[in-house]
Amino acid sequence: MATYTETLDEVKSDLREIAADVVARALKAGATAADAIAREGEEFSTVVRMGEVETLKESGSRGLGLRVFNGKRAASTYSSDFSHDGIERMISGALALVKVTSEDPYAGLPDPSEFGSLGDLKLYYDDVNSLPPEERIDYARRTEAAALNFDARIKNSEGGSFDANTGRMALANSLGFVGSYRRSSCAISVAPIAQAENVAMQRDYWYSSTRSLARLESPEAIGKEAARRTLRRLGARKIASTQVPLVFDPQVSKSIIDDISDAVNGDAIYRHASFLAGKLGQRVAGENVTIVDDGTMPGGFGSSPFDGEGVPSRRTVVIEKGILQSYLLNTYMARKLGMTTTGNAARGLAGNPGIGTGNFFFRKRFT
Repeated sequence: MATYTETLDEVKSDLREIAADVVARALKAGATAADAIAREGEEFSTVVRMGEVETLKESGSRGLGLRVFNGKRAASTYSSDFSHDGIERMISGALALVKVTSEDPYAGLPDPSEFGSLGDLKLYYDDVNSLPPEERIDYARRTEAAALNFDARIKNSEGGSFDANTGRMALANSLGFVGSYRRSSCAISVAPIAQAENVAMQRDYWYSSTRSLARLESPEAIGKEAARRTLRRLGARKIASTQVPLVFDPQVSKSIIDDISDAVNGDAIYRHASFLAGKLGQRVAGENVTIVDDGTMPGGFGSSPFDGEGVPSRRTVVIEKGILQSYLLNTYMARKLGMTTTGNAARGLAGNPGIGTGNFFFRKRFT
């Protein structure tokens, strides 16, 4: 049985200390404000094709990112060198860059009143790292074998895979915020190839992806579902144009929801590059359409206790019964639009925070 490890207590304290120390050193070197992010991660990945191991990767990574301000000027740098000299070079590089950037009246950290961190979101499970490499490879091999053995028309495979990832991050800024959390994930997948007489070869895939190894669907179930989805493509043909009710496959629905998330991104709204610009409070869809962005769902792949600026993640109803209720914003775009951040800042090691989604989904309507 997987055990959940508390979000903050289990994060290596040195990441928090390193991020806070980088900020303090940046201020001492001349920055008027700063924030820093520190990350560590481990990754395992293997692909088994036709029963043989095709690829195997196990790696770890560390990174630091620093954003400094000089009044209304901002610049950022990053490094994988955690040594004293490496951090000094990163800080001096950022301060050199900020001197040559243009002033931006909207640049700056969030208001201190906006900082915070949610509690237990169940993002990390220690069982993800519990298996030795041989058993992880066996997960991939079993997934592919289940697909190949499902039907004689499954002739080949692009491989079965097993992936596991764990990570830790910490964020600190010069206004006193320091936050951190851990994440874990694991996944299995397979892409079988089917062939039958007088019809073209077809491929499809299926997968299971979770925070905890204990919650993965069995390799046998994933292999069989991938085979079933591949076989149904055999002999597929186009139909004549017609008007019919449609039920979208979840994989197709994802592309639709992705387009909507792009359309409510504050950057696209500001640039008038979205068909939803200027339509807050207006009907943009049918009454049966409600779309939510929720970064607070326990165990969600888009969940986090705070966003890339230290603002607590939240649940935002974007479209409610067809009415556009909100855009998705970080602090910068909120200021440019005269609004308030929705806690959707997305942060990499380098550059200014962008705008991302939490768990973005259609809410089912029960009648």
